[in-house]
Amino acid sequence: MAPHRLRRPEVSLQKVIFDSSFLMAVVERPTTWYEDIVGGLGRFEPVLLDCVRGELETMAIAQDKRARAARVSLDLASKFSRGPCGRGKVDDEIVSAALSAKALVATTDSELAHSLEAVHVRVVSLKSGRVALG
Repeated sequence: MAPHRLRRPEVSLQKVIFDSSFLMAVVERPTTWYEDIVGGLGRFEPVLLDCVRGELETMAIAQDKRARAARVSLDLASKFSRGPCGRGKVDDEIVSAALSAKALVATTDSELAHSLEAVHVRVVSLKSGRVALG
């Protein structure tokens, strides 16, 4: 009889959905955002929704400073998990995805942050260049 191997239970990581505003902010003013999130949550799974990726791709087409930040943001998020979107507004899709995945959302958009807080979704934001977990 073969020895019984104990399996470690699969530990699902806390998901953090990233908004374009947060990615652009950390590209324009580099911070220790990743380490700060790990410090507050432990290991996590970064997620970029397809509609947010599309938003960044649209911004990246131009030839200005903002476009460069969008291209760097896309590169930064290239290893993030991907998430699908419906046909709603990007912010509505982020709220919906966060609720269904029980995820946090990283954003610097105050309007989106208020919408998330209204439905009890935790927000990862930046305060004085440091990550603040709500």
